[in-house]
Amino acid sequence: MKLTWREAAVTGLAAAALAAPCCARAENITYGEFDIGVLAHDVHLLQGKEHGADINPELTLQSPIDDAAASNVPAVLRWMVQPRPTVGLEINTAGATDQAYFGATWSWQLASNLLRPGDGIVLSYFFGPGFNNGKIHSTESDRKSLGSNVLFREAIDIGYRITPVYQVSLHLDHVSNGGLAKYNQSLNDLGVRLGMRF
Repeated sequence: MKLTWREAAVTGLAAAALAAPCCARAENITYGEFDIGVLAHDVHLLQGKEHGADINPELTLQSPIDDAAASNVPAVLRWMVQPRPTVGLEINTAGATDQAYFGATWSWQLASNLLRPGDGIVLSYFFGPGFNNGKIHSTESDRKSLGSNVLFREAIDIGYRITPVYQVSLHLDHVSNGGLAKYNQSLNDLGVRLGMRF
């Protein structure tokens, strides 16, 4: 099922509204980190047909909005005011679509000190443009018709912070043009990532 950009926007806003009470109580994460992941490219479970794995290095910088500035925002909105600038790559190992992207990541610590001091459950959401070398229109059975080489990219991570420095997470990302082009076959990648705080 394909969503138009309007349907995707409404779905995103509804998800944010449902998550707001949880995130309003969660602690914003503002530090910088480096993640490296291995992702199943264009997962067949999500109507994929491209092949290979993606190597996913990603750099997330510290939020430019410090805690003192965020404390001036009403508590119900504080969860959204400390995005972190993010850049990354998805390098396909089978010669299919590669991607580069930049944008913002919002992250929250949902729980802490579960099994040991300093550990915790972390939720992250990314949004920004993605640039790819894929096919705009493909007649090949194992390549998608992406409609554009510049797409919207969204990603979500749910992770376990093993120590204050290291984290392992499950990652899902989605790229599409939101119905703005004639062709709009999305790519959806799923995998695991290891993160290191700096």
